[in-house]
Amino acid sequence: MNTGEERMTSDHQPPPVNDGFGLMPLTFRPGRLRRLLGHHAFSIDAELIEVSGQKLYYSEVETVVAEGNRVKVGLRDGHSFFLRCGHESGPLAALIRQLVEQAGEYNSYKSAPAAFGADESMQLFERTLCFRALPYVWAADILLTTAAVNHFSDIHLEPLDAAKARLTFRAAGKIRRSLDINMHHHQRLLARLKYLAGCHSHISDSAQEGAFRQADFDVRLSTFPTDHGERAALRIITALAFPDVASLGWQTGQTEAWLEKLRNNRGLFIISGAVGSGKTTAMYATLSELAASDRGLRVVTIEDPVEAKISGICQASLDATREKDLAAAFKHLLRQDPDVIALGEIRDSACIKEALQAALSGHLILATFHAGSPAEAIDRIRQMGIEEYLVFSGLRGILHLELKNTDAGPQPRAELAIYCGGRLMESK
Repeated sequence: MNTGEERMTSDHQPPPVNDGFGLMPLTFRPGRLRRLLGHHAFSIDAELIEVSGQKLYYSEVETVVAEGNRVKVGLRDGHSFFLRCGHESGPLAALIRQLVEQAGEYNSYKSAPAAFGADESMQLFERTLCFRALPYVWAADILLTTAAVNHFSDIHLEPLDAAKARLTFRAAGKIRRSLDINMHHHQRLLARLKYLAGCHSHISDSAQEGAFRQADFDVRLSTFPTDHGERAALRIITALAFPDVASLGWQTGQTEAWLEKLRNNRGLFIISGAVGSGKTTAMYATLSELAASDRGLRVVTIEDPVEAKISGICQASLDATREKDLAAAFKHLLRQDPDVIALGEIRDSACIKEALQAALSGHLILATFHAGSPAEAIDRIRQMGIEEYLVFSGLRGILHLELKNTDAGPQPRAELAIYCGGRLMESK
């Protein structure tokens, strides 16, 4: 059976072998007699060696040779430094060579991540999990950067059993690839991600949520405890890729039909679709275009949280309003008298009831809603117990979005259904 997943093969590497040197950074301090003989203290970290007050970055290192009771580090500029370490010169030289090689791999990726394909990036990610220094710091960075560069919207880490967890990506609403990682690595990688998101790394028996900024994109993290360990979902939030509605790739005439309805009507317009169908992108592109029109519309959003920054509109995260739910924050926003109000995903009856009542007062309201079709959206609203007169009077239209698989890949499909007289009049 085809599940829609592309599997990546993976050799499950065990946890790194203890080489006897302990955790990074390593610091060597000679005793008093050795200091009198000219021995110097030095430290070895993930990216450099510091000796005699100088920092030797691994990118500058050309040779590392064990010579008796010391290690000779030769730089590309011809200079050499000696690390006196007693009887450990052989293992120490091997460790430094390993660190130089691993730092080189990571820095090569960081200098041009777009030059690495998704498969190649994930192979490096797996190797990084077993690096001698900063394995989970670098692995988390590679994982997140790979998702952003390849336009993956979500990352999922889910335990399969006591021994391994599965890593999957979502792109254009579909699961694109997956690999399995050792549970030892899963737990430590997740601890790093929780630390970045401001969550408690040591708590694994309760759900947590957090967010952080990574390079030029934002990341939202959600964790959930399962029988075999914590499941984690990460949403990658990048800059809006479409400056206007016409750039969304809809069918001929759909763009103008949608914008014309919004310009000439007031009331609630819902953007529906499945996960990953482009609801939020369509809403942002629509708001951007409305704000840029010559009518000077004041556009405000309440989201949980803001998923992308759009110039020309006022955006607010729900937590910034210090309200417990979207419906309560929406009541306060109405007193600000904006022309257009956009809500994040409608999840409950209180929120959609407030949106419909605001629509009756003459506001233009946009909101996203999970549904498989316009008719299903109407059924779900009614099942929430909303009074029929509110739906009849406040709802004006539903823009339903889907991604259709073609030979050229997933293509967006829009269906605009106008709600009038208690009936849906669909426009294909």
